Amino acid sequence: MKQIQTDFINKLGIGAFAYISISEFCGLFEYVFENILIIIKTEPKIIIWLPGIMSLILFTVIVIWGIKKFNKPIEIDTRKVLNSLIYLYFGILIAQYLFIYFGTDFLTEKYSAEFDFYNKANKGSLILRGYLANIPILQFVVFGIILLKNRKTVANNV
Repeated sequence: MKQIQTDFINKLGIGAFAYISISEFCGLFEYVFENILIIIKTEPKIIIWLPGIMSLILFTVIVIWGIKKFNKPIEIDTRKVLNSLIYLYFGILIAQYLFIYFGTDFLTEKYSAEFDFYNKANKGSLILRGYLANIPILQFVVFGIILLKNRKTVANNV
């Protein structure tokens, strides 16, 4: 009985850390992509929309790939997988911190004209940014739809 409870808790942790790792990775991708678009002097409205949409697409692709890849009845060491996902999550957080702390200062110094242009052109886009605040909600919707769509497949494999 103790083994079943531990296995359930490990599987719950695997799901939670997999989800937040994917979300944090997509957030890092979005931030880096936005900086790249600023540096290459893309239209400011595109810089506002495109990184969020690309992040949502990347999130969807990773979740679908993960479900297809790991949707097989195989024995796994849940403790080992959970530990790996915890390390992955903290690795992504460290990468985010390092890029924001060191990379942002470096980029704003090296490409100050591009960042100044983007900031000046972006002043009137508060409503547009408000719409983009719904992208994390869309991630939950997409995740729920994917899980509901694959529910029959998962139930048949167990």
